[in-house]
Amino acid sequence: MKWVGPMSDDQIMEILTQEESIDFLDAPRLGRLVTVIAGEPYIFPVNYALHRDGTGLGTLYIRTAPGDKLFAATVTRSAAFEVDELTETGARSVIARGRTRVVEHHDELDLVDTVGLVPWIATWKPTVIAVDLVSITGRRFRFGLPQQTGEAEVPG
Repeated sequence: MKWVGPMSDDQIMEILTQEESIDFLDAPRLGRLVTVIAGEPYIFPVNYALHRDGTGLGTLYIRTAPGDKLFAATVTRSAAFEVDELTETGARSVIARGRTRVVEHHDELDLVDTVGLVPWIATWKPTVIAVDLVSITGRRFRFGLPQQTGEAEVPG
């Protein structure tokens, strides 16, 4: 990691626009699907593909086998999704939220075959989960040394 000299708060963190966040999510990366089952949080590392049809924020597609991911998609019907990137000079993080469902219609399954969703490991994953995005936020962080002086936050 490369560190630069002291920076002000507005130089350290930048909020990404919605379009920048979607573009970041659209690149092939390892993501994390976050759900809650029976009051307990579950985080699943997944590969995914984003489909944007020009309406809304888009839909994430994830292949899965029977288990907790599939159960969460059918029972809780909501999820968060997070992707990060760490570089030599900083990091980016995008968090999306959406409604989950199992893809069952043949037309949509045919679409999934065209968006580049291929399992990274050789395991049987017959089911496709869709996450219809309803919100997305992103941030870019620059690595640097902290300021030597500043206002302290007092715990409340």
